[in-house]
This record gives sequence, structure tokens and C-alpha cells, in this order.
Amino acid sequence: PAECAYELAVGYWNSPAPGQLTTSPDTGAIDEGLTARDDDQMKYIALIITVTALVVRADEPVDYLQHIRPLLHEKCASCHGALKQEGGLRLDASGLIASGGDSGPALVPGNPAKSLLLERVMADEDSRMPPAEDGAALKPQEVELLRRWISLGANAPAERIPEPPSKHWAFQTVESPLSADDQQQVHAGMNPIDLLLNRRMAASGLTPVPAAERSLQIRRLYLDLIGLPPTPEQLADERPWGEIVDELLASPQHGERWGRHWMDVWRYTDWYGLGAQLRNSQKHIWHWRDWIVSSLNKDKGYDRMIQEMLAGDELDPANPDAIAGTGFLARNYYLFNRTTWLDSTIEHTGKAFLGLTFNCAKCHDHKYDPLTHEDYYSFRAIFEPHQVRLDPVPGQSDLEKDGLPRVFDDHLDAVTKLHLRGNPKTLDEETQINARVPELFVSFQPEIKSVSLPVEAWAPSSRDYVREDQRDAARLRIVNARQAYMDAKEKLAAAPKEKLKESGLPQFAFEDDFSAPRPADWDLVGPWKYENGTVLRTTSTREAEHLRLKHQLPRDFELTCKYTHTGGAEYRSVTFRFDQSDDRKFENFVYTSAHAPGPKVHVAYTRGGQNAYPNEGRAAFPVKIGQKYELRFAVKKTLVNVWIDGKFQVAYSLPDRNPEGALSLSGFDATVAFDRIAIRTLPSDFKMEPSKNAVAASAGDLKVKVEAAEADMRAAALKQLALKAVFAADDARFAGNEDQQLNVAAAKAQAEALIADGEYDQLAGAGDQKRITAGKAKVAKGKTQLAAAEQGKYVSQKVTRKALEGPDHTHAKYPAVFEPTSTGRRLSLARWMTDRRNPLTARVAVNHVWLRHFGQPLVESVDDFGLRAKEPLHADVLDFLAVEFMESGWSFRHLHRLIVTSDAFRRSSSTVHADPQTSMSDSENRYLWRMHTRRMEAQVVRDSILQLAGRLDLTMGGPSLNISDAVVRRSLYFKHSRDQQNLFLAMFDDADHLQCYRRSESVVPQQALALANSKLSLGNAAPIAARIGRSSLMADDDFAAAAFEWILGRSASQQEIAACVNYCARLQEIGPEHESEAKRQARVRTRLVHGLLNHNDFVTIR
Repeated sequence: PAECAYELAVGYWNSPAPGQLTTSPDTGAIDEGLTARDDDQMKYIALIITVTALVVRADEPVDYLQHIRPLLHEKCASCHGALKQEGGLRLDASGLIASGGDSGPALVPGNPAKSLLLERVMADEDSRMPPAEDGAALKPQEVELLRRWISLGANAPAERIPEPPSKHWAFQTVESPLSADDQQQVHAGMNPIDLLLNRRMAASGLTPVPAAERSLQIRRLYLDLIGLPPTPEQLADERPWGEIVDELLASPQHGERWGRHWMDVWRYTDWYGLGAQLRNSQKHIWHWRDWIVSSLNKDKGYDRMIQEMLAGDELDPANPDAIAGTGFLARNYYLFNRTTWLDSTIEHTGKAFLGLTFNCAKCHDHKYDPLTHEDYYSFRAIFEPHQVRLDPVPGQSDLEKDGLPRVFDDHLDAVTKLHLRGNPKTLDEETQINARVPELFVSFQPEIKSVSLPVEAWAPSSRDYVREDQRDAARLRIVNARQAYMDAKEKLAAAPKEKLKESGLPQFAFEDDFSAPRPADWDLVGPWKYENGTVLRTTSTREAEHLRLKHQLPRDFELTCKYTHTGGAEYRSVTFRFDQSDDRKFENFVYTSAHAPGPKVHVAYTRGGQNAYPNEGRAAFPVKIGQKYELRFAVKKTLVNVWIDGKFQVAYSLPDRNPEGALSLSGFDATVAFDRIAIRTLPSDFKMEPSKNAVAASAGDLKVKVEAAEADMRAAALKQLALKAVFAADDARFAGNEDQQLNVAAAKAQAEALIADGEYDQLAGAGDQKRITAGKAKVAKGKTQLAAAEQGKYVSQKVTRKALEGPDHTHAKYPAVFEPTSTGRRLSLARWMTDRRNPLTARVAVNHVWLRHFGQPLVESVDDFGLRAKEPLHADVLDFLAVEFMESGWSFRHLHRLIVTSDAFRRSSSTVHADPQTSMSDSENRYLWRMHTRRMEAQVVRDSILQLAGRLDLTMGGPSLNISDAVVRRSLYFKHSRDQQNLFLAMFDDADHLQCYRRSESVVPQQALALANSKLSLGNAAPIAARIGRSSLMADDDFAAAAFEWILGRSASQQEIAACVNYCARLQEIGPEHESEAKRQARVRTRLVHGLLNHNDFVTIR
């Protein structure tokens, strides 16, 4: 079988793939230039090799390393390896197999029948190994391999016994690698990073390249620390390097630049869902984004940041700034499944802060790391009680408009159950799960102690600013209600018995076929022309050109007109205006529009010179250019009905009328031909279609408005009284002296206010059935609550668990309260994470910072420091920086300063002057003998273009911005979620909202197209060119040299300047014929700038 497999594999390999070269007929070697085989071929070959490894001829020896060791590792190591030794047995090293476990030797060499190992893998399902729940049984051919290996003597080479997981490099306490001699060199001015890196390079015979030219160093520093390019003046800065570094670290833009990095790691996303339904993250989560930026700008210790993110509500429960940090946990909210929500919390808390993949232990013990199935659920128990809510913020009591997303502990007795095989429907009812960190590290976890919370933490409505906002709202409602009442009474007093007077005219009839001018009937304003029985508007403008009828229309009339849209620019509208005042600041009108995105017929109006286009007055209609239409509309009092070609289109009630006004016909952005018009008095019995919008203007309606205003005043006054009663009851309750009499009084006041509110809604909702129904429901509910209160049955309200798991936490009418204590579990976790003895937290953070300064991390798997993570080449650098980080008070600013002042950071990235032996020996630059080049992140590309153009708005903070080309704020303020992503940023590998511990860096043609054709680069090239060439006397070669410095941050070579001058000369020759010199120069230089924005050096940090 082995020979057959080999022949099959070789034959398949030597057969030419379609379109590929064959192997050499003489040597069998693949000819030079042969491309890679298709994936399916490679997969087939891999399968052949695997089969060959398992299929052994009966007379061939069984090889332990090739056949047995991989089999035992796959099937047995998870229970009988370094992580776990069920029954005291280990099968992960040859020397341990024969010694066996609690049941004796696992095998007897030469005697399969007496070998316990073979017996257990061949046993019945109840006792076989591996157990059914841990994986599939060995296949017959695998059992035969084991049997033959044992019968042949179980020969195996000596193997190194794997160390216990506790000895893994990343699990060791962090200690400084610097010796006493090293410390002396550091005190003498040597950067410790260079000391360690240079020592390793020297030992390997490698020579570092010199420092980059200063302008490149400064550009690198600016882009690294603040994410914005330097100006030419800043590029020429000759101050000591440390001064420039300190200035940038103190810049507000530093927090924005590095805030975006940490937003990647901590998975920032704005809320998203379906329509207005929140399903993921939290509304107003931007408060957490601003907390990140602010914390970095304050150089808040990373230990404190972690504590606030995991337990700010327990650490400093009365401090909104600390609580804002818990947005890290609030971001994980998921509407439909609490287990999914907690799974995300567990996974990404582990990855972000510890570099541990807890998620791999959800269904079973971790396959590689010392994290058991029970460890996972013990870690979950830390988060089990926590929930999310929005707290009111000063100046805004409406949580839909603003609020602070945060977490808190609720239902403190919540029990965590172990999910068998990770299935939440199959719970282990016997295993007791206690909240703790993984067993390997539990020795230094602080004791979990419950936290007593101040009143403002568990009763948000007790806060002074919340109460003052409520009082202000109540006072404002009273003021507005009184004003509305006065206005309604005034209108009622002035209202005539009829809403509009009849015109007093006899029956009106007017017709015109436009066969000839009729100056006695029409005023013509603009270039109108009579031709072939039509009156034509032949120019498409937005000017007030119209035909104005000289006759007064009756109040109620019907107009019919045949006309054709003959062309136009954008809106292509034909308009029929009536009730038009002489100054045109009051008019009602009907128009048809052939505007491409949405052709329509629309009833609209103008008041005070401002046009109003109500949605209720609009109907979609496919207006086509060149097609004749018959428009008919009838006006009866304020009601308008519109038909086109005999088909009803829309009914709309105007707010009011001016029957003495004039009628005019016009076009807007359109050319039009009017064929015929007929106007008549509308018969009194003409049946009109009712409108969807209601307009109350009769004396009877005005009386209703007065009654509604009186009801509103009463409701507002009762609301104010209810607030006083509620605050009195609250104060007693919060002080621990709950008074049932005060509670009942508050409940009665609330109920009476609710009834009054419902009565107001019924009166004010005339024509709005939905509001009337809601008002009736309020009244019914209020009466029920009032009856209960009068019987003394009032019970103080508390937020239910179901309400907490929903996304919208609005204030109850009687203020809701939460638990007055918190479990302290998350605070214990946060303090354990930031304990000096924790071996992971500082290392993981330093690795992230190093990655973003050098383009490559010290530990390749940035989110996994478990047993699969190899000890890094520069482990001493990692440990030194981790110690320095912690001992500096976990100061990111100190860490950045150490890194960017090192020679390693300032080295050239070019290999032009590199030592050839060094280049060859370390082509991947693992020893950091040169700087890595890397592409700007997406946000830096966009922000840099705006900064160069002088258009970047440096306003900081606030709600996330809708994505738009018109926005000139920094990119981190755009909305960023599953449903909302900036396409330009996405093209340059923007952060994935689900997980982005390390950004990808792709190179695809679409990126070049985006830079070449986007509004961002096209629209900003001209202002950049204007800023560079402020003097029109600047020669093209001087402009080119300056443009290189501005845009690329470096000097141009003579060849590059010559190429730019030649390019400008060619562009000057192909411009418009009568172009002025100033416009020609601006056009040419804009094109040159646009070209440089597409230069590789612009998007590359060298």
C-alpha cells in the first residue's frame, strides 16, 4: 500500500496541470518558472502523504515519531498530557508511556494482549478511551498500528518531557533583565532598548543601519504619536528630539491617535440593530470613546483604566468619569441571547487584557492552555450579575437623546451553572461554580467583597442635576401651556363664524387655448413665446418667470390645464400657484416634477417667504419629458384634491388660505408648453376626497384647542405637584426611613398627573386616532393606580430583570431604583489583573504598543500568550518594558517616550546602505537592524489629506457622526458599526467591529483607485496646492520641491523635480483655449498635488 500511495502521488505530481510547464524529461526536475499547483492538487498530495503515514505494510517496522506519537497526541494528550493527567497517566513522551499511571504500566513491550493501553482503546463504549464525549474512537487501522508497535517491542527514541504549563515563559513573573552593569550604562545615557537589541545583534554578527534623515524621522514621529503629518516648518524643527517628543505626547491629538488604536483592541462599535431597535452595543456609546481619548491625554495609569473599564461602578460609584469606562463591558450587549452576550465578554476580556483564549474552554478543557472547562464558567460567574443601563446626564433627561451607557450588578444571587459541552440547555446541576480567575493564577486574586453603593449610584433619579432637569422641564411645560392657552383664546376671539369668506363673485368661468396673446388676461414675466397654439417657456432657469392671471378667482375653484414638460436642468418642475400675495411671501401651489430620483405631484405652500413641502401632500408620479398631461385640481376652503389624466393623486389640507391672492403658472428649472387652461367656480355640492392631515381652524375647532390648552395647563401643574411628592418620598426612602404615607401621596399625585396627561392627549389629538387611543390608555392606567393608592396598596417600584435585559431603560413615572450593593466580583478581577504579580497584563499591553510603533509585535500572536505562543526573540526587551511600564505607574506616556527616543525607532528603513551580510542573514529584520516600513492606517490617510488642505476640524469629542464626505472632523468620530462603515476607510483595512487586535495591511488595486478618484483626494488637491504655492511667482521647480516636503515629508531628488516640471509643462499645453494664466497655473499644480497624493511615499510610514 505504501508503494502504491507513493506511485500515485508521484504520478499525479508529474502530470502537467492545464496551462503549466511539464517537468524536465531528463532530470524529472520542475522547469524554472513553473507556477504553483492548484489548491486542489496540493490538498490531494497532502491527503496521499497522510494516508502513507498511516498505512504500513505488515513486514515494515512501525515508526514511533511518524506513526504513534501523532496518534497519541491527537487522541489522548488532552487528558493524558502536560495539562491534565487522568489516572496519573501521561502519554505525551515516550519515557512516560511505559511507566503508566495509577493502574500500572500502560503497555508491555512485545505483548499486546497484556497492554492496558490497547485494551482501553478497544473496550466497549462505556469504558473505552477516548470517551465518547471527548472524541471519536480510534479507527481499526489506528488500533492495528498500536498493536503492531507494541508487538514489535514499542521502540521509541528518548524524548524531552514537556515542562508543566506553569513554567511557560509568559506565565512567569515579570522581572527586569538588566544587570548591574546594564544599569550603569543606562544611567550614563544609553537607552535600555538599544542596549538589549544591540547586544543581540552583536552576538549574531549583525550591523544596524544608521538613523533615517531627520525629516523622515520627524514625519514618522508625528504620524506615530498624533496621526497627522508635520508642516514644512515642523519638519525643519532643530530642537532636541526629546522636546519634540514631549510636545507631541502632550498634544490633545495624541489621545485621539492612540485612542483609535485601543478602540481596535477593545472592539469599539456604535450601536446597531434593526431600524430603531437596539440589538448590539449601546446607544450613546461614544461616551466611552471620549473616555478613552481623555484617559490617554491625562496619562491615566493603565491599571486604573482597566479597573474603570471592568469595575468603574464598584471602584468609584459616584464618579461619572470612572463609570464611563464600563462602556468596555456595555459594548458587548446583545439583545437576543444572554449567553452570547457573556461569551463575548469573557472571550474579549481575556484576549484584550491577558492574551488568553478563554473561549477555547467553553465546551471542554482548553486543548493547549491550562484553562479548564470549570475555569471558564468560574470566570463567567464574575460577570454573571452584571447588566447594562443608561444613566441620565446633566442637561438631558431624555435617554433617547443622550445618556451614559454603563454596567452595574443586578440580582446579586444569580447562580452560574456549568454548560455541558457548552450547551446552555444542558446544565451540570452538581458542580458548584464559584466566581474566580483561572486556577493557575488564583493565588494572588484579591478576596471578593461586596461594595456598598451611594444613593446616587442605585437611584439615579436622586441626583441633583436629574431633579433640577425634571423641575426645569415641568416649569417649561407650564409656561408653554399658558402661552398656548392665551394664543388659543386670542384666535377664538378673532375667529369669524366661517373659516373663509366667499369671494362674493358671480359664478366664475375662464378659458384660454393660448392661440394668441391676451394681455387683458395675463401678465407675462420673462421670455414666454406663443407658438402653434401653445405658450412656451424656452429657457430653463430658477428665476421668477411666470404667467399671472389678472382676474380674481373664487375662494373655491377647479382648474384644468393641459401642458407638456419639454425639458429642463435638474428639478424640471411645472407649478400652479394660487392665493399668491404681491410680494410672493404667501402662496399655495401644486406642481409636477420630472426630477430623476423621484418624479411626483406635490401640494405645498409658502409662508413668510419660506417654502414648505409636506410629505402628506406628495404623491409619486412618473412625469416624463415630452409627454402631454392634463392636470386638474380642486380647492374647497383649505382642502385641495389633485388628478392627473383623470386619475386621483393626492388630497391635502392647507394650513390657511388667502382667497384674494392671484394665480400664476411657471416653470422651475424647466421648459414647458401650456396648451389650454380652464378655471371655474367649484360647485358647492362637489364631493372632495378627504385629506390625511387634519387642520382645525373653524370656531368649533378653536374651542377644542382652548379646551386642550386648559387641559395641558392642568396636566403640567399636576406634574409639578407630583414631582414634589415623589422627591419627598424618595428622600425618606433613600435615608432609610421609608414612609408609606409619603409613598401613597406620591403614587396618588403620579396617577392624577397621568390621568390629566391622558385627557390632554385626547383633546389635543383631534384627527390623530393613535394619540387619542394612547390618551385613553393613560387615563385607564392612571385610574387603576389611583384606586390602588387610595386603598394604601402602593408598592415602591424596582426595575425588573426583564427590563434590564432590554435596551431601553427610561425613567419609570415613579423613579426606579437598583440594587444598593454590588458583588465586588469585577473589582476583584480588575485588581488581580493589575497586580504586580500578574505575568500577562503588562506584557500584553507593551506588545500592542510596540506593534503600533514598529509595525511588528514582539510576540506574534498579540491576543494569545498561551502555550502556543513561542518565547519571543526579544523577550528581554518585552520584559524590561513591562517592568518599566508598571513601575512608572502604568504610564503609556512614559512607555511611548522610551520607545520613540531609542535608536531602534529612529533608524532608517532603507536597505540601500545596509551591510550585505546583515541583509542576507536577517532578511526579515527580526533583529530590528533597520526600521520596518508600514502603510498608514485608514484614518491616518484620510485625516492627513484634510490636514494638508487646512480643512481638518480638530473639534474633539461628542456624538458619533453620520458618514459623509462633507464631514471634516477626525475619522475616529465617524459612526463605526456593522451597519455603518466609511467606504474609503474600509478600502484601507479599517478595523473590523467584531475583533481587531491587529489590523491587516492589504495591497489591492481598489486602494489606488480610491486615492485617485475619491472626492477626498480630488476635492482637497486644490486647497493643498493653494497652501503650498501661496505666491503665484513661485516657479514650477520650486513648487515641486515644496510639494514633496508638504505631502511626502522628504526632499525631492533632481530627477523627481525634473519629472514634475516636465509634467507641468505638458499639462499647460492641453488646457482650455481661453484659460487665464492664474487658472492655468492653479489647474496644473492641483493635478501635480493630486499625483503626489497617489505616491506610495504618501501612504507609507518610512
